[in-house]
Amino acid sequence: MSKLRASLACVVALVLSGCGGGMEMEESAPETTIETTEQSLLYACDGRRAFNRYWFQNGVEVGREYCDCDGTLTKFGTTQGSYTQEVISYCSF
Repeated sequence: MSKLRASLACVVALVLSGCGGGMEMEESAPETTIETTEQSLLYACDGRRAFNRYWFQNGVEVGREYCDCDGTLTKFGTTQGSYTQEVISYCSF
């Protein structure tokens, strides 16, 4: 009878350790995720095109840039975050 108990005890121990019952679970600290996106500037303000670029952070417009055909870049607000841009016209040389 003691061999049967010993065998049963071994089977129970193996089942519990295989299911994680015999191991302590560590509580991990919640991860802080900082999400950023970085886009390359598609258009340089070099006199080839006139365009407007609109800057956004968290879905809110935070800045603008206007580029004229003479190469003048006018900035308003913050030029960080994600952006959209639109070509107004192509410039002649």
